[in-house]
Amino acid sequence: MRHVGFYWTRPVFWAGFRQLDPSPEIAAGQSRTIRYQRALVRQWAGRVGAEIVEEVVAMEIAPDRASPALLGDLERALGIAAQKAARLVLVDFADAHGWRRHGPLWDRLAREDHALISPEPLDLEGAVFDPVEHFRSWRRTCDAHIATRPEHRALILAALQDLETLALPAQAEALNRAGFRTFTGRTWTADNLRKFVRITG
Repeated sequence: MRHVGFYWTRPVFWAGFRQLDPSPEIAAGQSRTIRYQRALVRQWAGRVGAEIVEEVVAMEIAPDRASPALLGDLERALGIAAQKAARLVLVDFADAHGWRRHGPLWDRLAREDHALISPEPLDLEGAVFDPVEHFRSWRRTCDAHIATRPEHRALILAALQDLETLALPAQAEALNRAGFRTFTGRTWTADNLRKFVRITG
């Protein structure tokens, strides 16, 4: 009953959430989704008498689509499991709620012995984390952010009117100094500003 926990999440670019610390403990402080998976797996382990010998965290490269990006961390987790004579264990959000599975992840797992845990509401530090409501709320928040794109574009274009005598690198520096960011939360560069002007022109 030895297991390696594997927990993953997605980035939220516009909120500045682009990187996940490789330490599961630190990552759990960065991401509620990671914190939830870690707590649920540990609760399950206590209930069935399993031992979590190690934990691996991973982050997708895209907020809205599946990619092979997780496979490097998954292979690392599988390697650790093989070395420690353990099975992989992870939370199966898709199966429990009828959501689309992460294709590359599940295709790889199909060739390995692993344990799956169904998600359920869980008390996290005095507050109930309901995964269904969490992801629905996240989707509403993302949709609301996307709806502000025209407003953001107009704001940047208005700011650029006062900078039109400057070269692109200087315009980017001026936007950054004024606290303006790209729609995905990045700082401005001559390159992304050029693309922005070309798209909006």
